[in-house]
Amino acid sequence: MKKVYQKVIDKNTGDCMQAVIASLFEVELNDVPEFIKLGEHWFWMMRKFFSDHGYPHLGYINRGMGIGTKLLKRVAKFDRGINGYLYASVLSQNFADGCGHAVVVDTDLNIVHDPSPNQSSMCLTPDDILDIMVTKPIIIGRTGKVFTYEEYDQLNEKERACNIWNK
Repeated sequence: MKKVYQKVIDKNTGDCMQAVIASLFEVELNDVPEFIKLGEHWFWMMRKFFSDHGYPHLGYINRGMGIGTKLLKRVAKFDRGINGYLYASVLSQNFADGCGHAVVVDTDLNIVHDPSPNQSSMCLTPDDILDIMVTKPIIIGRTGKVFTYEEYDQLNEKERACNIWNK
């Protein structure tokens, strides 16, 4: 992972997202699209960028899904991200209105890179991680187990019944 720092610090047009992706892929900031300027299409364009760089299965796991730190960490370890690092979001430490900020975490959800030049998010803990981007297609079972699609398909009927969310 190459530490790339954002150049724009602004709650509406900041480039932390772009800097984190540049860090993960070890490219220059200008080699990554300015996703924040893409409006509602930002995630689909980010998926295309990841796919074009060898990661065709970009997904998003967040706390709003009822996932606690322990399970989020289990997902991060299972997925492994890009060379052991993942894109994550936290609440901005620069803006008090609840806006998000992108950071790089390891598979234990420790922040290893804050693209903000002031490094204000480095004091945060795994409990402060709001979401992560995963690079593999996964299924999180009701029991908290994490499966690849293939593993899930190979479960016996009893195991599958224990891990289906919608019964």
